[in-house]
Amino acid sequence: MENDILDSLEDLGYDGSLLDPAALSEAVSQGPASTEFTKLVSWLTDRLKDFCGLEETIHATHSPDDAANFVMELSGCLRELNCPYTSLYEGGPVTERLKTKESAVQLLDYLTSELQTAHILAVKKPQELRSTTSPDNQSIANESDIAKHLKIMLIALGFPKPPANINSFQLFSRVETKVNELMSKNPGVISKPLLKARLSDKQWEQIMKINDSLVREYTTRREMILKRLDVTIQSFMWSEAAKKRENEITAVYQPVRKLLKASCDLSVADILSAREDLTYVHKTSSGDARVRCAINKVKIPKVPDRGGRVWEQEPPPPEMPSFQKRVDQPQGQRPQSGRGGRGGRGGRSDRGGKVQGGWGDQQQGQSYGGNWNQSG
Repeated sequence: MENDILDSLEDLGYDGSLLDPAALSEAVSQGPASTEFTKLVSWLTDRLKDFCGLEETIHATHSPDDAANFVMELSGCLRELNCPYTSLYEGGPVTERLKTKESAVQLLDYLTSELQTAHILAVKKPQELRSTTSPDNQSIANESDIAKHLKIMLIALGFPKPPANINSFQLFSRVETKVNELMSKNPGVISKPLLKARLSDKQWEQIMKINDSLVREYTTRREMILKRLDVTIQSFMWSEAAKKRENEITAVYQPVRKLLKASCDLSVADILSAREDLTYVHKTSSGDARVRCAINKVKIPKVPDRGGRVWEQEPPPPEMPSFQKRVDQPQGQRPQSGRGGRGGRGGRSDRGGKVQGGWGDQQQGQSYGGNWNQSG
């Protein structure tokens, strides 16, 4: 891999000290701590900036102490290039990135490949490159959303245009000092931050993982709700009357539908910008609050009571009679059996009258049998 990088550097016109294989191997082993390694990365990104119109600028370090600032600038540049190797600029503390030789080699291989691709596109398809200069060599401002808001912030704070050699750490340190100064002079303008604790890099890493998980979860929920909305609108258009007005329905629905997005824009920056006023609970269910809504502009007057409350209704009668406790018979009295009609046990000798149970049938059968035998 290192030999391929050396060949690519020679093809790209690099003439620095890292064309020596031993020097390159030592530089990638040290990573951001090596000043020669940072100079090479800065040289590659500057060439890419000429072709692709990158906004991020990477400055070479002068000592190993500047490695953290270098990695921060490099992370912004790789993010702008949509680098597929997210481990080079995301996840984990800044000081732990590009610590291994494999990651440093991977970075150089990616940058050299991107620069070679940019050279080819500049010859064959120059219209696909986003150059920082027009054909008349006039500068074209390609501001991203972050650069736009950063510019607005600096103008609002009264900062002059920052110099080209300033890094992100120095810039935001000055911004923080200026903001603290203004807040001390105007304490009532902005409430106190909701997050007062200083978190470590590991804690911020956990927060970013939690945020990514929540973003995926709520993105899925939004996609499901939007799909339900689309299906509902489509079901309304099944009727013959609606099919005739399909263009009118589409003209009304599509502009509103485009405003509904499934992606979530919340990030860790929203946690840092959250203020204590988010913890204030405003009552929204009272009559005074609801009349401010566009739906309830007019208070409904008193209406007659129609009843229907459950606790005001009489309970239904029981379906079964209530059970009573058994009353014992007086002592000395024989309990009566429930077999009324037998006349007591006095008719024991006359068994012919008892048909139930087969007693009478048995006697008759015996007599009949005797008669048949006699006749036989």
